[in-house]
Amino acid sequence: MILTLVLITIGALLFLVIVYNILQQYRQKQAAEKRAVLIRHSRIVNETEELLLNASQLPYSRTLVLILYQRVQNSLQTMVETDPGNTQLAGRLDNVRQQIADARENFPPVQGSFRRPESDQQALHMLKLVKRLRHVVRQEHNNGKVGSQTFVAEDRRLELMQLKINLNNLLKRVRMAISNRETATARQMLEKGKRILGNLTDKDDQLLNIEQTIQEWIDELDTRQHEVEQQKEKEEQEKEKSELDMLFEPKRKW
Repeated sequence: MILTLVLITIGALLFLVIVYNILQQYRQKQAAEKRAVLIRHSRIVNETEELLLNASQLPYSRTLVLILYQRVQNSLQTMVETDPGNTQLAGRLDNVRQQIADARENFPPVQGSFRRPESDQQALHMLKLVKRLRHVVRQEHNNGKVGSQTFVAEDRRLELMQLKINLNNLLKRVRMAISNRETATARQMLEKGKRILGNLTDKDDQLLNIEQTIQEWIDELDTRQHEVEQQKEKEEQEKEKSELDMLFEPKRKW
């Protein structure tokens, strides 16, 4: 009888140990999943807020700003639901909601205008920024947070902004090629820019100005080439005339 009780007690203890270990592993798994969710959405919040801080570098639209703020809001909402006792997260969420309301009321349809980069480093930074913004907009569209019409319009606006940066870099390289008398290289780059712009049907004023500049530079190169060819032809004619004069001039008697 005593042996039976001892065996039952041992079995009960083993069962409790097993149950405790299962519960402990479950709690650890939950804690790990909670940390993973908080880390992932904290990264999303930080990266998106960084993009918002760069609004002075490029002409952000109201649509883009709202997409970014709502992305922050969605991540903070998930974090609050994951860690409801964190009052700091709840405060940040309230603040973002207020920023969204302010953006809807006060942010212009497009803030500022595109300013061409002043250096290669700035151009590279702007290109990276545009690529990151396009990636975020596409992600939000894929997640069902942005409608197809809004996505297409905003992605196209960012794509044209990216094109403006690249074309301004092209003009800068053309200018350097011309100063180095690399006319063929300069013409090749200008023709490339002309072809790109020629295929666009939604050019804005800035792209039209770039297109006009490219055409003016091509015309200028044509004029210079024509002048060079005329000068060369004139020199050849003078050379031929001089040779004929020497051939038919009266021979001197010594």
